[in-house]
Order: sequence, then C-alpha cells, then structure tokens
Amino acid sequence: MRILVISDLPQFVTGGAEMQAMRLIEAWVKQGHEVICLGRRMGSAPVQVGSGLIETHRIHTLSWLGRPGRALSYAWSLAVMLIRFRHRFDVVYTRFLHEAASTTALLKSLRWIRAPLIATPASVRGEGDVRVLQALPLSRKIIRLLDRHCDAINLIADEMKEELTQAGFSGRNFTHIPNGIHVRPLEGRHVNRPIRFIAVGRLAKQKAYDVLLEALASIRTRLHPGQFTIIGDGPEKSALQDMSKALGLSPYIVWKGELDQASVQRELAKAHVYLLPSRYEGLSNAGLEAMERALPMIVSRVGGLDLHIDADMGWKVIPEDSASLATAITVAMESTPEELLAKGARCRKLIESQFDIDVTSNCYAELFAGLHRAGCGET
Repeated sequence: MRILVISDLPQFVTGGAEMQAMRLIEAWVKQGHEVICLGRRMGSAPVQVGSGLIETHRIHTLSWLGRPGRALSYAWSLAVMLIRFRHRFDVVYTRFLHEAASTTALLKSLRWIRAPLIATPASVRGEGDVRVLQALPLSRKIIRLLDRHCDAINLIADEMKEELTQAGFSGRNFTHIPNGIHVRPLEGRHVNRPIRFIAVGRLAKQKAYDVLLEALASIRTRLHPGQFTIIGDGPEKSALQDMSKALGLSPYIVWKGELDQASVQRELAKAHVYLLPSRYEGLSNAGLEAMERALPMIVSRVGGLDLHIDADMGWKVIPEDSASLATAITVAMESTPEELLAKGARCRKLIESQFDIDVTSNCYAELFAGLHRAGCGET
C-alpha cells in the first residue's frame, strides 16, 4: 500500500497528533508500506522515522498575507502537490479534519484525484476540529464536502460522534480506531511515600492546569515538597507559574519544561499517579504512555480516555471542578502502595490489549486496503 500522510511530525512540531502520525508511519513502513509525508512546518528532505527514512515535502504558506492568505496559499500548495503525486499514492490519510482534509475532498469532488481519503479529527470541544470548521467561511458547505468525499472519518474518542453529527456530518463513514503506542518491556514498579504525581502536556488552557493548582491549594497542608511534577511548555507557562507562587505552591511543584521522550520516560518511572485534568481531550497520547508505564490515572470526564478507565484503574473527576480533583488526589495519596500498583497493572493490561501501535496500525492498513479494493483508489 502506498500511503500519503498529511501531517507535521514531532521533529518539527511537538504535539499528540504529530506524535501519533509518526508512530503510525513507523509501523506502516515496518509492515512494508510506502509512505510520503506532507506538512506545513517540515522541510523537503527525507526524515528519520524509526529505523528508516521517509520522503517529506513542505506545504508552503504565505504568512505575510494574514490568516486568509495563509489558508489560501496552504490549500493551493497542497493541491499542487496532491495532483503532482496523484499516481504515487493509493490512499490519503490526514490528521485533523479541516484544511488538509477539505482541500483533498475538493480535489476528489472535481475528480482530480480519486484515492480514498481518511481523516482523523484530533479532539472534541474547546478548540477542537469542529470549532475550527464552524469558524470558516462557507462552513456548512465545507462540512457537506467533507461528509461526502471523506471515505472514512476515524473517531479516536466516542464523544466525537455526537459533536460531529450535531455539526452536520451524517456518520455514514465513521470508523473507530484508537490512538496507539509502543508497548515495551516493563521493569518492576515500586511505590513508596510520599505518593508522587506527574502530568505531561502543553501548558495551555485545554489541559486545565489552573484547575489543578486550585485543587492543590485547597489541600496544601497535605502536600510534600516536590510531590508534583509537570512536564511541558506552552502559552500559559508564565501565568501558571505566577499562579503557583501566589497560591504558595512553589515548594510542591517541579516545572520540568519541555523534555525529550527518553527524559519523559525516566520521569514517568519515578512517579506513582498520572494526572490528566483536561477541559477537553481526544485520546491523550501522554495519558496512554503513562498507562503503558503502569501508572494509575486521575482523568476528567471529557469523553476520551476516561471512557476506558474504571474504578480499578484510577479516578474520574468532573471537568473544571477543583473540589472533585482535590478529592481524587487526596484519595490517591491515602491509597496503599499495593492498591496503586494494582490499578497501574490494570492500566498496563488495557494498553496491551487495545492500544498497541502494531494493532492499531494494522487496523488502519486493513481499512485502507478495503477502501482501495472497493474501487475508490483508481487513479
């Protein structure tokens, strides 16, 4: 199978969607598929993915023309490349359901390309893909175009279905393949007191770290120095650190900033509980990685990873409710090491059975092959 992927890669943009694209590409190449990758922030030289190199090309934009100019130049540049490469791919796979998917769908409607189009929305609520689409001029027509010419819209979180159908998508082409991660050997874990917590993600409003700080302030007398580690960078960094100081939380929180993957893994190994208090989320890659490392979870009920978590694996809290989050953290701190280890082991078992990247990438490959065989992939 010849797969054209439209997504930046984490070598150029740090984000969960980009990380997931890289994992899928690595798995597909390992399985013997050919991959070309197009992205707005990449160069046009081969990129190392896993043990091999993949062909990449930059989608050019004209930033000096403002937002409309960037969008139009992006669509034009992408369209030119898709037409130029149309005999070199069997399917088109996009992360996100907006500019790239819309441009590809338009070319399909004009019959300038005929390969199947598969798009994976990245997140729901907040600043998710639906909101981006609805903010575009002619949004209703764009949604109808996508609904008609996306051969599959893959939902990584169940709650995406309701939001997309409310926006005008029919649901006829929805598929359900979750994000996947590499499952690696796990050394024996140990839990000792004080119970240590970790969160990994962009310091942005979506992740609700402000709610976490409010929760910690309400139980400050129970906390121990350096008990909470937060990894990541982003636009809210200064405001969050100022808030932490104002609430008297500086002794209890270690702000690690942006770390490479190996360093993140070392921090996860030292932690005992993972925190994911997001306002909205798709299927958090960082959360999956924590579960793969056998960490019990504290997650907000946003229709993503929380749908896979039960009471034997962690705690679910009300989004943007600091009291609910404080209660869950307190219960986790009072849990015995044996209880936390048991919850973490169940999280690890779920990853092994449902979220192994080898399994999810195979599911995508089977979907691609089925659509191609159905006659959508004639060029």
